[in-house]
Amino acid sequence: MQIDEIHDKQGLWIEEFDTGKITINGQQYVGPVCITATEVIPLDKNTAEELTIEDFSQAIEEKPEVILIGTGSKHVFIHPRLTVQLVEKNIGVESMNTAAACRTFMVLRSEGRNVWAWLWPLTAES
Repeated sequence: MQIDEIHDKQGLWIEEFDTGKITINGQQYVGPVCITATEVIPLDKNTAEELTIEDFSQAIEEKPEVILIGTGSKHVFIHPRLTVQLVEKNIGVESMNTAAACRTFMVLRSEGRNVWAWLWPLTAES
């Protein structure tokens, strides 16, 4: 799915997400990534269920308002312990499918909010 034109081009923006790839500022990523307003960080996790609090150490230092977890084509809940650990650090966290996470990221970024997203590409539906 291609996302409509972005008027404010500062920072990083998700331009498109489709089966197996996410395009951010013209660069195509075929694996999971973490995206902030200024940086794309490739992830070494196969699924969002593998995430631990250590995977969020940089985000915890930077204190985003919210962390979005895009779990691929289907919504998968992250471990409740991880949610509690992030909320205890005053960081909101929401998991959803990647399409919803990409749209939410774009809306929050367009409002100037400090949001980070961990995104797994969509997979082909069987």
